[in-house]
Amino acid sequence: MLFAIAINAADFHHVHIRAQDTLLSATWYAENMSGEQLRIANFHGVRFGRKLMLFAPKQRPGPDGSDAPSMLKSSSGTSVDHLGFSFKEFESKLISLQLAGAKVTRAPKTFDYDRSFLQAFIEDPWGQKIALLSDPKIEGLHHVHIVSTEPVKAVRWFSNSFGGLVESFNGNKELPAIRYADFWLVASKSEAEPDPNMFSMIDHLGFHVSDVDKKMLGLKNVKVLKPAHGFYWWQAIPGMPGPKNGFVESPSKILIEVMQLK
Repeated sequence: MLFAIAINAADFHHVHIRAQDTLLSATWYAENMSGEQLRIANFHGVRFGRKLMLFAPKQRPGPDGSDAPSMLKSSSGTSVDHLGFSFKEFESKLISLQLAGAKVTRAPKTFDYDRSFLQAFIEDPWGQKIALLSDPKIEGLHHVHIVSTEPVKAVRWFSNSFGGLVESFNGNKELPAIRYADFWLVASKSEAEPDPNMFSMIDHLGFHVSDVDKKMLGLKNVKVLKPAHGFYWWQAIPGMPGPKNGFVESPSKILIEVMQLK
């Protein structure tokens, strides 16, 4: 059973995407998903309020120094299955996305638990799975959808590690979730153990904390891929100075960057 619990939340900071052409991908998401295109040091990016999508080349090594595979694949079927975007003008947005090169893989439908809530699935021009929603409360980048054989346990790990409001997503008890301000982390059940998401198109999730060394020492049941260390590339953007980070893999095989930005 899930309970809505108010906890001191970490700052969900970014989703990091691997791409064949980082500028082309960032431009597509900025133009078609209501984002603001920007560049942070050597990363192309798109900002949605305080949420960021950052883009790295597909051949970038893993945080543990491991080589990236030659083939870049969609994250669909991994521990981080897809991203969700929401638009008030749902029908017209779906048409415009198709004209911009997206492919509809599941037609729009409503849900038994909320008939006003529309959802469709598309693939971006490079094959990454995306959920398109009609949530009137959030425009643009809406959620990240993780999968696990034990989704409630996976969500509770995020709550224990980074805080957030624990609840079912949009009243659906089969989708345990956490809301970080205007961004959701949603989980669903996978019958088989998913592959790790590292090196897929959705490479990792980033959280901002006040003390990265203390946070990483307190994370339970994780695999540390890169200990907390200073990094040179961060440039300040409003409210987000730099610079220290580390990487872990969660118990549900999700790659996470833990950042200390001030």
